[in-house]
Amino acid sequence: MFAEEVVISDVSLDVSTDNYEEFDQEIQPALLGESLEQNNTLKGSHRRFQFYRSNYLLLDITDKKNAPEKKFHLNLAWLSAEPEHHKHIVWKWLVSSLTALLATGLFFYLYYAQILPAIYGLTGGVLSLSGSLIFALIFIYQMRDEYVFYSYYAHVRLFLMENKKPDPTGFDDFFIKLQQRIEKARAGMPVAQRLVGELKMCRRLKDENIIDEESYTQARGIIFKHEQYQA
Repeated sequence: MFAEEVVISDVSLDVSTDNYEEFDQEIQPALLGESLEQNNTLKGSHRRFQFYRSNYLLLDITDKKNAPEKKFHLNLAWLSAEPEHHKHIVWKWLVSSLTALLATGLFFYLYYAQILPAIYGLTGGVLSLSGSLIFALIFIYQMRDEYVFYSYYAHVRLFLMENKKPDPTGFDDFFIKLQQRIEKARAGMPVAQRLVGELKMCRRLKDENIIDEESYTQARGIIFKHEQYQA
């Protein structure tokens, strides 16, 4: 049976334990690859993904305004290439847009029927129409596809990517290359090696506060029970 604590090479790491996968902490700019940056000004979120060498992904993530920035790396060999897909639609903005549009029609009807003075009917119609357009734009802006990537065996949630405007083409290109790199990174690698690597990754991410203690405990239990880990 593989031991959980694995001593790696003599690479100098600024960490409290040796249960981490090998990684050069000194990032070499020449080995940096393509990147994808995603910003949501309304939510205040920021996500930056960048390939490093052939099998690493560097992440710089802020989930919302005033949230702590998270910088970490992932070995693509321990990831699943098939993320969970969620369609994110904020229906309240569509409802608000349609409601304002109905109000627009009502104001103009009252104006043409001479029930309201022109100043009130026209002003109310213009304001409600403007509100309807604003709500519609917010609805479109917040509508997006979310792809959640997990570790392969333990299914630990690792990061989220959003497919949204203004650059869906850039997202598609990066997303496809990410899937291809994940598949290539683990191709031909023994299951036992991938299990140990994923366990070490989860341990490091727990210590870096990227995943919580519960997620790590569940991951460790799943991996320990795998027949190839116990072989």
